[in-house]
Amino acid sequence: MNSPALFERKVLKWARDRSLIVPGDHVVVAVSGGPDSVALLLLFQSWRKALNLTLWVGHINHGLRGKESEEDAEFVAELCDQIEVPFIQKRLALGRSHSQQKGLSLQALAREGRYKALMETGKECRATKIALGHTRDDQAETVMMWMLRGCGAAGLAGMQPLRSPHFIRPLLQVSRPEILSYLTAKGWGYREDSSNLSPVYLRNRIRQELLPVLKRFNPGIVRVLSRQAEILREETEYLDLLAREARISVTQDETEQRIILSSSGLLGLPLSLRRRVILMTIQQVAQKSTRPRFDMVETVVERIVKGQSGSSVQVGGVIVAREYEEIRFQSLSSGQEAAEPVRRPELAFPIPSILTWPPTGQTIEGHTMLSAKVSFSHTPDIEYFDASSFTKELIVRSWKAGDYFFPLGLEGKRKKIQDFFSDIKLSQSKRKMVPLLVAPEGILWVGGYRADHRFRVRRSTQEVLMTRISQNPHSK
Repeated sequence: MNSPALFERKVLKWARDRSLIVPGDHVVVAVSGGPDSVALLLLFQSWRKALNLTLWVGHINHGLRGKESEEDAEFVAELCDQIEVPFIQKRLALGRSHSQQKGLSLQALAREGRYKALMETGKECRATKIALGHTRDDQAETVMMWMLRGCGAAGLAGMQPLRSPHFIRPLLQVSRPEILSYLTAKGWGYREDSSNLSPVYLRNRIRQELLPVLKRFNPGIVRVLSRQAEILREETEYLDLLAREARISVTQDETEQRIILSSSGLLGLPLSLRRRVILMTIQQVAQKSTRPRFDMVETVVERIVKGQSGSSVQVGGVIVAREYEEIRFQSLSSGQEAAEPVRRPELAFPIPSILTWPPTGQTIEGHTMLSAKVSFSHTPDIEYFDASSFTKELIVRSWKAGDYFFPLGLEGKRKKIQDFFSDIKLSQSKRKMVPLLVAPEGILWVGGYRADHRFRVRRSTQEVLMTRISQNPHSK
């Protein structure tokens, strides 16, 4: 290779062009002891003075290879001592029982634990960046792995140089042979991870069996796959921007653990954006950076978005369900809260009165007037009743099982409130938010929807009860 100094400048330029590194950064360098991570540490050490960098080394000991794992930790600790960089070791308690409990493979569990431990190390050090040693070869292997799993463009875009919020990959355009040449030129050793030779793992089989075959067709296949990932990543970033804007346009309600989208709004989007909106929503509700598989997203499209009310599916820690025109994404972790008994408020409503309805924040007011002085204005939010047709011991409450009324316009026919809600396709989650105005004689008003025929204003009515709901934007 060219001189180590030239290589160091080349890698630094690539990283700075992408704003991965800025002067004054506080960086935790993840070092396993393998060649890629050792080279990464030596590169940061070479940039340290010129860029005024503050460095730490984060070493994650999975403890899965017994004595070999301990020797890795000792090697990295000695390396840190020689170049005078603080060494921080985190130990993970991993095992088959842990992976089975979380529904993950042991390798996936180790990856999840490694990122979590590095994040903790970064917080302890108040680091601005956490540097990872993934190379161009790792990128090619990742692209092939996702290709074999049948993923979409997001997976084929591979690993990103900057992974939110603080992870950076300065070596993504560096090949493994360049790494080895750099270490040889610098005179530094490294550790070999015996698990990298195991055919149990798909990545290892891709590295040892598939890529060598592809190199017979194109010796530069690693560079080609890396370049393809970069092109797709740039296009994915633009499509993600469009998808974020589209998601805002179809969102009906949003909390930290629940997002409700419009089914008609989703169906009105181009299929590519529809899939991305679903994918982003699942990620946000699950609070995970990993993307669900393409087939899972397609299942949501076919079974839920295009499906019938009442259909549901579980994807990546999220329950996706359809309730009429709503597509609800609910975090599984919120299941305990959802299982708690629903609190049904019941508020006195003396005349005149004005109150706030707790479930939605709506304002409900009511007062009586002489019929001759009423200027009737019929809207869903305003309703009028014959004040002499009921006892004025009114309450406002949520609906209960068995509630019924005689909807205005049905010629005095009785209807269960539950059936009325079904007819107007009101989702289960919103039914308990609807205020009912109730007298001892029965339900006067399904607030904001329909009055009761029995208490309507007649020609003989002398005194009128006027009620009004000031709508909260998210109450429907």
